[in-house]
Amino acid sequence: MKKITYPLPDEHYNKSLFHIQKEQVEFQFGTVFLKKGTRIPEVGFTRHPSHEISIIQQGNIEMLNEDGSIKGYLKSGDVVYLEAFEAQAGNILEDTKLLYMLIKT
Repeated sequence: MKKITYPLPDEHYNKSLFHIQKEQVEFQFGTVFLKKGTRIPEVGFTRHPSHEISIIQQGNIEMLNEDGSIKGYLKSGDVVYLEAFEAQAGNILEDTKLLYMLIKT
């Protein structure tokens, strides 16, 4: 059991709370703090080999398509699912806190 805590603004934006690997499945759960006015990643797009579910606890993110167009907005209370290797990037419109789960099979 762990208490949910978020990274401080001057720390790395991602804080892993659990990382579990059993047989063919790997699971990671953590928190993220993203500062208003930043882009994640700074350049290009991130792709990772895990399926991702994120829950926006506070804030607002403008999600981007690979062509630079706006995919949509994530705000407090929203849940988003991303496929493994799906391109992801966003502009942080407000200081944002989220919970994430990565599932790799």
